[in-house]
Amino acid sequence: MKKIISILLLLILVLIGIISFRTLTATNYQRNIKASPAPQLSDSALLHFQQAISYKTISYADAKDWDSVPFLHFRTFLETTYPLVHQHLAREIVNNYTLVYKWQGSDHALAPYILMAHQDVVPIEEDTKKQWTFEPFSGTIKDGYIWGRGTTDDKINLISIFESAEKLLQQNFQPKRSIYFVFGHDEEIGGNHGAVRVAKLFKERNIKADLVLDEGGILTKEKIPGLTKPVALIGTAEKGYLTLKFSVNKKGGHSSQPENETAVDILTKALVTLRANPFEPKFVEASQDFMKYLGPEMKFPNNMAFANLWLFRPLVVNKFEQQAASNAMMRTTAVPTIINAGIKDNVVPTLATAIVNFRLLPGDSSTYIIKKVQEIIADNRVIVQPYDENISEASATTPTTSAAFQLIDSVVRKSYDSISTAPFLLIGATDSRHFNQISTNIIKFSPMLDPIGFHGINERVSIESFRHAIWFYEQLLGSCK
Repeated sequence: MKKIISILLLLILVLIGIISFRTLTATNYQRNIKASPAPQLSDSALLHFQQAISYKTISYADAKDWDSVPFLHFRTFLETTYPLVHQHLAREIVNNYTLVYKWQGSDHALAPYILMAHQDVVPIEEDTKKQWTFEPFSGTIKDGYIWGRGTTDDKINLISIFESAEKLLQQNFQPKRSIYFVFGHDEEIGGNHGAVRVAKLFKERNIKADLVLDEGGILTKEKIPGLTKPVALIGTAEKGYLTLKFSVNKKGGHSSQPENETAVDILTKALVTLRANPFEPKFVEASQDFMKYLGPEMKFPNNMAFANLWLFRPLVVNKFEQQAASNAMMRTTAVPTIINAGIKDNVVPTLATAIVNFRLLPGDSSTYIIKKVQEIIADNRVIVQPYDENISEASATTPTTSAAFQLIDSVVRKSYDSISTAPFLLIGATDSRHFNQISTNIIKFSPMLDPIGFHGINERVSIESFRHAIWFYEQLLGSCK
């Protein structure tokens, strides 16, 4: 017995030694690059941002609600506000509304960079208008924030790109490599008429880019527990997108004599079953890179857990499951977004439908998820089929060793003082997912600090974020000299 106890103690000591060694010797990926202070924000730049918010460039789910006039007026605003960009860059209008600019570089041998943003915004829910502190398209400045629909998604990036380009042109800047600006008009409804067309056009012209930069990760002081200084989340991969329609068709009738089970009952049971059986958690490459970069920055026990995922994986999974954002980083998610049934309060509906949106983890194909959903609900009375053609598989992962990631990482560090950086898996969808045949180096990053109200009420971004966003793009463009 003493011998067994001695062996067990020895094994425990060895295990503790391995854990400690891996924790203490984990590679520190944070580079020591000195930041340059961002210039003061000009009154004109702030005014331009406010004005940009006033244009109701809304993408509606229903095509009949589309209004082209705000997009045309917004285009005129850009032409008037940024005359040097329109004088020196070649502009092409794709499919009537998407804007593509080319800043010709002096060295034709260098592959170009592509900077992206989108003009369109999501609608305001009619019932929530009274809950907004300020009129949603006013661009009001209050309490250090610019308020309004599109401030965070995605006009801060679009206007920051224009402001930085206009400033550099005033200084007679000439890039060495060519730079494309791609500003889609329908990103919020899939980008099929904007970014998809541009990507097809670029492919036909055999354009290959060393970098595609689109919206994505942010700077945050709030969203990474255990860290006290800001972290720049640089998206190196993006989840896929799939929406399914669940339909149940069952004889209805008068509400005074309902059947034991109705179409609504069957549909509801299917939805509850689906939500009660989440997809398997997996730490894909981008999430593993996230832990490698931030683990050494954290205190005990988080640093120990990230450095020894082979042992503490169940604990990390449990921790990630406690917050919606981190939970979404490790599994394919499913959530009902629209439910329809019934026409009158005393009529049992014959048809009940639900729209369920999925965000696909890399490795979980849309075909696999559809099959898995049918297995989970296990009821052939529920017809499961794609809602529309807006299906995107998860993106490939841009390696952290790539020149593209290293460039964005360095520009972030030059733009913000005392900041950590980390690759991560973007859980939303961007126009850049359509450019996988144009570049293998796609980065998703929005240079703003803890924006508020994405797609929600009182959307706003801080004035300080806008100042640093312009500085970020100015330095990024300047690196092309």
